[in-house]
Amino acid sequence: MARRNRHGWREESGVDLSPLIDCVFLLLIFFLVTTMIKRKEKLIPVRLPDMTSQISGQVRDDTIVIGVDRNGGVFRAVEGRRDADGELFYEPVESLSVHLKSLVDAGGTEVRKRPLRLDADRDLEFQKAIDLVDVCRIQGFENVGVRTRQRAL
Repeated sequence: MARRNRHGWREESGVDLSPLIDCVFLLLIFFLVTTMIKRKEKLIPVRLPDMTSQISGQVRDDTIVIGVDRNGGVFRAVEGRRDADGELFYEPVESLSVHLKSLVDAGGTEVRKRPLRLDADRDLEFQKAIDLVDVCRIQGFENVGVRTRQRAL
């Protein structure tokens, strides 16, 4: 829409787009920088604490023990079997969620109230340990703990 000023020149009215373009570039730079920071955060190595830092050495008899190796493989502790050092004997499990469902099917919903302990390898990635705890929580187990192991399964 054009109009004339008092000198007779035509003056165009419109919206100045330069502040909008500046704002878009600032947002673009902000999102690029934050995605670069997020990528570096995933590379931060997190070590699980030593098993000597546990609060209580007592283990309840009804504790369900699941072993996890450094690659995220899941193993179930066989009740009543121990190796020569007195450590639990583990058997491989196809999937943690399938194993937990079979425990609930065999023992009823009361199994979910029993404590569940993940014996994770010390070199297991921290995110994998968190994912396994999430799987346990999704299956309805609320008392889930993690213990680190020095020895391989």
